[in-house]
Amino acid sequence: MFGKKTLFALLAIFCVAGANSARAACTLPNTLTNGQTADATQVMADFNALVACLNAAGPGGSGSSVQYNNGSGAFAGVGPLADGQLVIGATGGVPQAQNLTAGSGITITNGPGSVTISSAGGSGGSVSPFYDANVIPLTKPTASSFTVANSTGNTGTLTDMASRGVVLSTPGSGNVNTTMEQPIANSSTFTVTALVYPVGYLTGNWFWGICVKDTAGKYAVFGFRNQTPVSYFKFSNINTYNSSSTSTGIVNAQNPIWVKLQAASGTFTFSFSFDGEHFNPGWSVSMTDYLTSNLSTVGIFILNNTTGRDIPLDVLSWTNTTP
Repeated sequence: MFGKKTLFALLAIFCVAGANSARAACTLPNTLTNGQTADATQVMADFNALVACLNAAGPGGSGSSVQYNNGSGAFAGVGPLADGQLVIGATGGVPQAQNLTAGSGITITNGPGSVTISSAGGSGGSVSPFYDANVIPLTKPTASSFTVANSTGNTGTLTDMASRGVVLSTPGSGNVNTTMEQPIANSSTFTVTALVYPVGYLTGNWFWGICVKDTAGKYAVFGFRNQTPVSYFKFSNINTYNSSSTSTGIVNAQNPIWVKLQAASGTFTFSFSFDGEHFNPGWSVSMTDYLTSNLSTVGIFILNNTTGRDIPLDVLSWTNTTP
């Protein structure tokens, strides 16, 4: 006859096993059939195996964790998750609790049970689908990062836009120059890249481009003039034009355009792009063709030789890096 303890053990096995059919997959070391005289050792072995199985099937981790198979037949937990967190897979590893990362021009707001994804800065993040800050990151310049230089009697200005960058404007008062300049990153090796939008009505004799100034005050400028062929201008100082060279062909630089000036291995290389990714070669010349080897600033130069027509340039992105 079974003792009371044995009967209670058997009763516990059957009650617990039948309480949840999902837990009936537990494997017992001994199989007892009807009418069989059970050995206490077998009964306890089955009982202990059942307890271990049920414990392994219990929740893992702390309260409110998300459950996953830990690889050995038991549950483990991720979390509990903070506001906006998601369970994200990791190849060959356990799932991770992570927040979404906002890309350029995107903001993510996390809340209890919610994730809100929106565009940063409204319509100010880009100029058009071809100049989308979500595709080509824009580095917005600020007026305080530059010094403005004007030719004698000129009243050109540099002002911050509300959300997009700066406006460099030169009045149409006849043969005047305006620059926005900042210290050069490295006198021998640098890269300046800008997205510029000439928003005014350009007519008559005009020129704008990326400029480099040496410590003697001379400027070398690479950009676009009049009917917008690529040009290389030289100025003895902010007031005095020296000479220029112009390439053949026409570039529609009265639309938003990316411009880049690189200095490397003793050579200035100017290029331009309409998509911010593929740059077309524009000009290449020795760095000491006109300037001294002691360079001081880089920036944007405007020559306005018209009357009654201002030339405003929206500078929507600007970087000045080494190399």
